[in-house]
Amino acid sequence: MIEFLIKFRPFSIFFFFIFTLISCEDGGYHSIQDWNEEVAQAQFVGSESCKECHQKEFDEWQKSHHYKSMEVADSSTILGDFENKSMEFNGIKYKFFKKGKQYFVHTEGENHIYSDFEIKYTFGFIPLQQYLIAFPNGKLQTLLVAWNDKQKQWYHLQPNMKVHHPDWMHWTGGSMNWNNMCADCHSTNLKKNYETTHESYHTTYSIINVSCESCHGPQSVHLKFYKNLNKYSKSVPPPQYLSKKTPAKDLVDKCARCHARRSQLTEYFDYQGHFLDHYDPSLMEFPTYEYDGQFKDEDYEFASFTQSKMYHFNVSCRDCHHMHTMQLKKQGNDLCLSCHLPKYNTYNHHFHKENTEASQCINCHMTGNNYMGIDFRRDHSFRVPRPDQSVKYGTPNACNGCHKDQSSKWAAEVVVKNYGVKRPAHFSDELLVGYFEKPEILLHFVANLNHPDIVRASALNYWSDNHLNEREIKEVLKFFTDKSPLVRNQAVLTIGKFKNADYSNEVKPLLQDSIRLVRLSAFRYFVMNNKDLSEMSSVQKEYEIYLRVNADFASGQHQLALIRQVKGDIAGALQSYKKALKIDDHYNMSRMNMALLYYQNGQIKEAENTYLKVIQQEPDYATAYYMLGLLYNETGDLKSSLRYLEISTQKDPNNIRAIYNYSLKLQEIGEYRKSLKMIENALKKSSNHEDLLYLKLLALLELKENSQALQVCENLIRLQPQNENYNNLYKQLKGNPF
Repeated sequence: MIEFLIKFRPFSIFFFFIFTLISCEDGGYHSIQDWNEEVAQAQFVGSESCKECHQKEFDEWQKSHHYKSMEVADSSTILGDFENKSMEFNGIKYKFFKKGKQYFVHTEGENHIYSDFEIKYTFGFIPLQQYLIAFPNGKLQTLLVAWNDKQKQWYHLQPNMKVHHPDWMHWTGGSMNWNNMCADCHSTNLKKNYETTHESYHTTYSIINVSCESCHGPQSVHLKFYKNLNKYSKSVPPPQYLSKKTPAKDLVDKCARCHARRSQLTEYFDYQGHFLDHYDPSLMEFPTYEYDGQFKDEDYEFASFTQSKMYHFNVSCRDCHHMHTMQLKKQGNDLCLSCHLPKYNTYNHHFHKENTEASQCINCHMTGNNYMGIDFRRDHSFRVPRPDQSVKYGTPNACNGCHKDQSSKWAAEVVVKNYGVKRPAHFSDELLVGYFEKPEILLHFVANLNHPDIVRASALNYWSDNHLNEREIKEVLKFFTDKSPLVRNQAVLTIGKFKNADYSNEVKPLLQDSIRLVRLSAFRYFVMNNKDLSEMSSVQKEYEIYLRVNADFASGQHQLALIRQVKGDIAGALQSYKKALKIDDHYNMSRMNMALLYYQNGQIKEAENTYLKVIQQEPDYATAYYMLGLLYNETGDLKSSLRYLEISTQKDPNNIRAIYNYSLKLQEIGEYRKSLKMIENALKKSSNHEDLLYLKLLALLELKENSQALQVCENLIRLQPQNENYNNLYKQLKGNPF
């Protein structure tokens, strides 16, 4: 037997070699790993290629908002009345008309010049349709007037705002620019291709609308497999970017690409990696969100939904919505009862007449707002109404959303009457206390892994707004290894706000983080602290791409200005700040930084005028008054300094630094009682604020109120037991000068 095998071995080897060649030539067996390499290089093939095998899904998609996201303007797509329809909004005249098969609007364009503008594309269809107009340098601009398809009339998206060119909000300005504000989510395989030197766009897409491949990824490999099933009969199918098997949280992340308020990190979306490798989502910050996390401005669902208990129980978009029509799977309370017990659909739960609008689950647990004038969207954080929080913190609640003639106190009392004294546990209880009363609890909040990641990151952001000592800053370092990339990222951003110590060694490992967003923030820390970047070439390349991608935004120019500023290129920084303001004249973050640079450069009048411009544009922006008050203090104008510092504390009673500086100036002119009152009000919200306590101690000493001064001194020693000054003052107050 052994002899037989040896005898025929050469033939066996030859046969195996021939079989291998044939297998390779035919494609052979493909594992997931084999397919992954091909899928990474896959091409877009168009929605018609999907139709042959997925007719039902294709038909459903054609009825969806995704299909109507963008279309070429013609008689089959335009819904608006272009039959010589004239109107006027905010003093601007519009006339919509046709020339043959083309559609036009006659209105005010750049430099207040009225012209005829051809409608090139439609945007959306229900409840409103917008219209795109082509401009030089590859720009497409969206009119601020849209068609209300429900009421069949034209209306203005910003009826209370009168804007003219070159304002950012004018329809020819940055806010209505398709290339950077809309295109990434309204077309498939969008590449913005902004060229900074000539400020021009060479924007491309593979498919004009939100197509099958927008969600499922490029399908050339998928198509190749199913058109050659005999060839790949023993292979596993190539993986889909999004499929029925996609886990719930992964699916939410994939939808978040367009259903999140976010900025872009990469030149285009390549269907590889994590959501946070391509986008930086907004956290829960006022005024985009209420202080308790309810949405206030438009948030596109992601940040709201990821706050919810539903998300954390692995409920996702597809559990409520048909994924191809985007419609709800069931109507009214029947949808909620797909998961929730029938008892929740009874009078004994909602205490409203059954089968009415008031008894609908969504009207209590999913309140909404109108955006773009008529587009009603609901808050996806799914929360229990809390009028008791409205009473204490001024946050909105569903009860008073309907019962507008009643007070929050009335609503809170009704809730207690119907449901008892105890409220269901919710992160907002701690978050509101931390923000308004006891900021010291926020770090414990962030460390609680039971809270939603986006809320934990937001709480850390709230914490960073406080005046932190070195010990408190070091507490943030423990979040560098947090499981949540959002929290890790915010930890780096928080550390970057404080310049009193060098944390380069602690930040450096995050340059190797698995998530690009975290890597970029870590790199920015080194840039902003003027550190050696020679060992960071790979991250530097990512950061340069990020800056280039956002160069057509005021925020992008602002980031560039910050980098130039820390490198000592003051002229370059001022140039970038001015470019940011050219893009958006109301981007006052840049104007505030410009004012500080002017002051540091000895250009006092320019600094003063710049702060005054901010106040003119944003009369309720407390920080501008605060900085102007500090400027007048430095120039010796005590009267003006006191005036603007006082206004600052009135505009923002939560700005501890403004209260501290104003109280200090009051003590300098002998107004100890007034200073003490300011300090005591601030300490109600931040009871262990060391600087405020010390200022209070000084005021009490001047007023000869030694017994109270002794108590304050004891509090300071409790905070800083090794502080020699505090201990000496304590001995003196106790009657022992030594």
